[in-house]
Amino acid sequence: MPAFLLLLLTLVLGTLPDWVTLPVPDNSLTFTDAELAVDGEAAQKVQLPHSLHPAEAGALDVVYDIIFDLAEVPTIPQEIYIPAARHDLTFTLNDQPGPLPIVSSWVQPTQGMTLLLQVPPSLLAAGENHLRLELGRSDGLIPFYLSKVYLGPADMLGRSPWLAVLFAGQARVSAIVLNVVVVLGLITLWTARRHDPVFRWLALLGCTTLAVTLLEMYSDNLGTVTGSLVLLQNLVLGSFGLVVLGLSLALAGRARPPWLIHAVWILPLLLLGTVRLFPEWTLLPVLAGIAVALGGYFAGAIVLIVCFWQEKRWTMGLLAVPFLLVGWIGLRDMMIVGGLRDAPFLLSSYLRPLTMLAIVVLLMRRLATSLNRLDRANDDLRQRLAEQERELSAFHEKEQRHAEQSVREEERQRLTRDLHDGLSGHLVSIIALSERGADPQAVERAARAALDDLRLVINSLDIGDRDLPLAMAGFREKLEPQLRRLGITLDWSMEKLPDISGVTPGNALSVLRILQEAVTNALKHGSSPGIISIRGIPAAAGAAIAIGNSSGPGDQVGSGRGLNNMLRRAQALGGGIDFERSADRAILTLNLPLRLAER
Repeated sequence: MPAFLLLLLTLVLGTLPDWVTLPVPDNSLTFTDAELAVDGEAAQKVQLPHSLHPAEAGALDVVYDIIFDLAEVPTIPQEIYIPAARHDLTFTLNDQPGPLPIVSSWVQPTQGMTLLLQVPPSLLAAGENHLRLELGRSDGLIPFYLSKVYLGPADMLGRSPWLAVLFAGQARVSAIVLNVVVVLGLITLWTARRHDPVFRWLALLGCTTLAVTLLEMYSDNLGTVTGSLVLLQNLVLGSFGLVVLGLSLALAGRARPPWLIHAVWILPLLLLGTVRLFPEWTLLPVLAGIAVALGGYFAGAIVLIVCFWQEKRWTMGLLAVPFLLVGWIGLRDMMIVGGLRDAPFLLSSYLRPLTMLAIVVLLMRRLATSLNRLDRANDDLRQRLAEQERELSAFHEKEQRHAEQSVREEERQRLTRDLHDGLSGHLVSIIALSERGADPQAVERAARAALDDLRLVINSLDIGDRDLPLAMAGFREKLEPQLRRLGITLDWSMEKLPDISGVTPGNALSVLRILQEAVTNALKHGSSPGIISIRGIPAAAGAAIAIGNSSGPGDQVGSGRGLNNMLRRAQALGGGIDFERSADRAILTLNLPLRLAER
């Protein structure tokens, strides 16, 4: 069924020029009888429409004389309507020259044209009138053609937009503009995707189409041989067919012959050289170029049809339709030129740009299909990425929980060791004092020290990140009553202490033990300290806590392990200890980073 539909579409479009006709006016005179004079020879009666195939090529003039009667001279302007005429046309009415048709490069008389000629009432006469239509050919083998001729009022055809396009040659203008736009787009695509042979052949096809069309309009004659002029565009047509074949092979994914790309520019040079070297064989290179062009179109169509049949690719089947149409219309035009069939218009030059339009439309469909496929692939990738992100997030949460559990377990073990090392020593001291029958006050002091140590450990268990000020406040709450009982004033200020992060229960306990040890040393080694100050201050490397007390000249620095223990704890936090002593004051400074080291 798909193959049948494509075949039906090709047949309908291929026969369209044979059953589509131009409008015929109702309120007009219709002229079908004429006398034909060829290049000054004796006139003969003919019936319009009429086609003339001269035996020889080259320049030639033919004259159609039409005689008609009018009862009276019309009072309104008249028009001569000629649906189809081939070659340049001039006319006289009652031996008076009439207005000339529009002369423009956009209008190609050799391909066939539609004319609407204004006739002033002054050129007409009551009674017999003589209309003389002269067709002139300057070159080539294209036959003459003249359709029926109509004479009527200026509005006899109404306002048909299609006729306006034909009269002004705008169909060819639209085709040229379309061709230029398509060529620019294809060149842009090719520069962006040079690795893709399809875009390379498409750009080459567009450039060749535009070159052939412009040569049809502006090419100069190459030389005169036996009264015939050869146009360059006839020699470039062969390259056009080779490009079509290369494009078909690229679209079908078939390997192209290595000589094909070089033959595109070698062939026209070879044909042109043949014309120059052998002028008597002028017709042979022209026919060879046209034969290669038609053969390229039909071969390209066959390649696409085979691809469509084998791979069931609708795009290939649809692309084969315009290629077959151009090949068929080109063959039809050659049959008209050779006198094998009769038709008013030669359509090859109009069909080439329309073929480019069909190719671009299907190419856009291919591009849209690729974009849809890309969108589906992106959606699939996004879905997979989302699944991977969910899996990674779940894995990260699991690892984070495991790490938090490991950290808590390490903190628990470290606190347990710290509690064991500290509290067990106090308990041993209490037991030893009790066994020796020591002073009850000494036993009480040892018990209070053990209790303070236990409270210090317990209070640090709930400390979180950036909660060091909270731990310090708890330490102050326990320390201040003890110092007051000893008659010592506590000067405490943490207002200027910078914010410290990375605080864990173990880190907080280490800081508090350093402060506890520093206060203990101040009480033990200072003489009547009087005031102990603990202040938080900024430091160059982060933050610092300074513990100071008054001292006398006879005070001695302890020789125990207290200062070393404090230094070891501070270094484990990423900080350090500084101790300074003057004549009346001793200051121990705990230096800490803004983020405590993980332990």
